[in-house]
Amino acid sequence: MTRLVTKRGKAANAGPIALAIALSSLMAGCASHDASIHAAPLKTAATTAARNDRNPPFMAAFYVGSHGWHTSIIVPRAAISKNAWPAGVVDRTFRDCSFLEAGWGDRKFYMAPRPNVSTALDAVFLPGASVLHMVGLDPPLESALAWSGLVRMPCNAAELQSVCRAIGATFAPNAHRQIQALGPGLYGRISRFYPAHGRYYFANTCNNWTARIMRAGGFPADVGPAGTWTAGAVMAQARRLGKTRSAGSTALVARENDQRAPILTTPAVAGKRRVRLQD
Repeated sequence: MTRLVTKRGKAANAGPIALAIALSSLMAGCASHDASIHAAPLKTAATTAARNDRNPPFMAAFYVGSHGWHTSIIVPRAAISKNAWPAGVVDRTFRDCSFLEAGWGDRKFYMAPRPNVSTALDAVFLPGASVLHMVGLDPPLESALAWSGLVRMPCNAAELQSVCRAIGATFAPNAHRQIQALGPGLYGRISRFYPAHGRYYFANTCNNWTARIMRAGGFPADVGPAGTWTAGAVMAQARRLGKTRSAGSTALVARENDQRAPILTTPAVAGKRRVRLQD
């Protein structure tokens, strides 16, 4: 959606059209078609989230990611049990990936080669079919994509399994309980679109979906408008909720190839992106 705002917004001279673009960017921001967001990995320090050396209560984790207007959930591939996702997704298509990013959104807009104002407004105001955008990622996760934000959500094994099952339940298999990719995804070494359950519109966006998956992981995320009206609101929730489970941790310097990603935020400073690593 970033491309829709920056590129098409510049060409719009009429006030109503500009307003429509801004509104659609805010409400239908569940697919980024801007290659610059995904082309280059974000440069970060080789450190990880703090770990407690006294048998920490949360030995597993999933992640909440942001690409500007869009939010997603990232899980370790090894944590996905055999029957949690449709056959062929984990064991064939993404078999050599360490992490899987799942993002949910409007099918017509998300998969459009060149989304425009019309497709964006349709996504916002006309409930439509949805898709899951799956991307295979490799460690270190914090530099796998040019994230706007990445938050580690500490959890136990049962909660991580619940997250994986919730994502798996979003896939919409055919009458034979088989899932077939709708096409290649938008970015990453391996990515696919899959049919999904749910209707996308302004009151049920990728941000609502992300918050619901967070709840499946044991976090009391707000799935209503106050907590999901923008990607920033979702990420603020994730940072706050994730921090409550890692407050007692002790900071450790880790190896550069450590697969555990830190909490990342990238506030704008004098036109540049600054990365802050948090416990």
